[in-house]
Amino acid sequence: MLSVQRLRERLPLIVFLFLLILLVMLVGFACACLNDHPMQALERALATIPALPALVVVWSFSSASLLAAMVMFSRPLVASGRASPAVLQPLLF
Repeated sequence: MLSVQRLRERLPLIVFLFLLILLVMLVGFACACLNDHPMQALERALATIPALPALVVVWSFSSASLLAAMVMFSRPLVASGRASPAVLQPLLF
């Protein structure tokens, strides 16, 4: 089993944060469903849908934050001399 530290070394920070948020949401959903009768929990979850923000707002915020993270954490490509023919081979059509 992978430890959290080894998992963080293999995954980028953004992916790790999204997985952590997903895990917290799943645990919260499981706790909400285990406390009540399953149909009561489902009815309560369905009743909160009109109070949620519009899907367009959520996706635009998510895509804007991902774009900002990509710009902030991306590394510039630095050319280190002339590329070898072996590196250029996959680019041929």
